[in-house]
Amino acid sequence: MPIKKILIITDAVTKPLYTPRVRNLYHHFSQKDIEVEWFTEQHEEIPSNFNLKLHQIPFYKHKGLLGKIEWSIKNILNLLFDYKNNYFTEKILTLTQNKNYDLVFCSTFHTFGLKSALKVSQKQNIPLHLDLRDIVEQCDTNEYNNSKIALGLISKLYRNINISRRNKVLKQADSITTVSPWHADFIKQFNPNTHLIYNGYDSNLFIPQHTKSEFFDIIYTGKWYSPTLQDPTLLFQALAEINNPQIRLIWYTNADVHSQISKLAQQHNLTTPLIINNYVPNNEIPNLLNQSSIILVLTNKGNRGIMTTKFFEAIGVEKPILCVRSDEGCLAQTIQETNAGLAATNVTEVKEFILFHYNQWQKQGYTHTEIKNKEQFSRQNQALQFEKIFNTTI
Repeated sequence: MPIKKILIITDAVTKPLYTPRVRNLYHHFSQKDIEVEWFTEQHEEIPSNFNLKLHQIPFYKHKGLLGKIEWSIKNILNLLFDYKNNYFTEKILTLTQNKNYDLVFCSTFHTFGLKSALKVSQKQNIPLHLDLRDIVEQCDTNEYNNSKIALGLISKLYRNINISRRNKVLKQADSITTVSPWHADFIKQFNPNTHLIYNGYDSNLFIPQHTKSEFFDIIYTGKWYSPTLQDPTLLFQALAEINNPQIRLIWYTNADVHSQISKLAQQHNLTTPLIINNYVPNNEIPNLLNQSSIILVLTNKGNRGIMTTKFFEAIGVEKPILCVRSDEGCLAQTIQETNAGLAATNVTEVKEFILFHYNQWQKQGYTHTEIKNKEQFSRQNQALQFEKIFNTTI
């Protein structure tokens, strides 16, 4: 039976990328005259050029002191009673009560939305497909969870309760997709009908341009959490030893970490020009990456299966990728298999990689690397993989 109408439920659609994995699917099915409705938490204004029609449901309704009090109370209720998921489940059930769908698709960062998606699929007796972009077990630390209540015993309790709630839904899903081989192998213990669909890049936007540049720029774009999760130490040490004023390190990242990045650079006696900027609009990213000489991907040993969209966008523009420090896992393996760059484990490797591409830049004014089989990571190919699974599921 062909799909005619899909219900999408996701966590909040936020900066800097606004959930490109789901946006791509939304437009893919819309262009095929399949009706798509998307429900999400209200968080911030979505850029109009994305052409999305979202049902944004408000949850936190106050700012300032009242907002902090509201946040604290609701997070305690979440811990004790799964309040947020119950609230959204009730709202979505009410908003969809007179509508019929062929499939519920829920894509989430951790656990939010899973319960709502399950309840709608059960009420309408239709298949449920889950897409897990991250899971808490991928890191040994709770920092990636980004929860301000994540302290000590409360952190462990909150983590364990969320895992338990998530696993109950995973076992009842008709099909599941996730973003790395590690994630797929892990989730299969709860649901064997789990498929791997990598994150990717839009092949209509991320096109190699061979743009010549005045400086040799190493660029990082995206959210930065902490040196525990994304450790730039090897890069700072290598640049301090190279000490070349033509090499610049440029960040486009969240404003709340700018001072922390500067302090880390100072601790490593970095003399390389360091430029730290806020996020740039999404539509500027392709040109920004093409103007770079090396694209920086930050992770750390012990991170499991974290393969960000920025990594695949770098593959799209065929720029050398420097990953520090190597995760010694899925990301490092993909970098090696695609000839995309280096997943570094020591300072010497980083220095040699930078100087090799610096010499290339001196000769031709830009850098370039030949990527093997990059088409497998395009958003267009990704959408076709989802479509095939959906058709099999229903």
